[in-house]
Amino acid sequence: MAKENPDIEIPVGTKMFIVSKHYYGVLSKSLENLDTERYFSVLYYIQNNNGCCCQQNICDRLAIDKTAMVKILDVLAKSGFIERKTNPKDRREHFISLSEKGKKQTKEITRAFEKLDAEMFKGVSDKDRVTFMNVLAKTSENVKQLPANDLFFNYKKTKK
Repeated sequence: MAKENPDIEIPVGTKMFIVSKHYYGVLSKSLENLDTERYFSVLYYIQNNNGCCCQQNICDRLAIDKTAMVKILDVLAKSGFIERKTNPKDRREHFISLSEKGKKQTKEITRAFEKLDAEMFKGVSDKDRVTFMNVLAKTSENVKQLPANDLFFNYKKTKK
């Protein structure tokens, strides 16, 4: 049997996936006391857009396809975290806002993101953190310009 090569370079996308998996595992653990066990990023995004935004903007900014977004918003509305309103000027457009329950829980989600980000960047200088965020934004824009197949991520409940 061949011996594993511990020095093999892992592709950057795989590294980012691994970091993301760990990041959201820690986040989910820190927020397991909330009524919602997922969709933290959607609630956070709405909160950081003055508690109200267009459904399409959420899809675009968080790279979530429209079909999955409808299902996510159905869960959040049924749980009482958000409210949907149809734009009276364009019935195809939906405004999503946080309910009072959503605002309360999103405060905790925001604190959890801030705490986790602080832990994640422990020992990293402010300058390196800014550089990292700039490089991440630029590489993200670059990869968006490349031809790709649409991938569907399943947003099922996580197992406890």
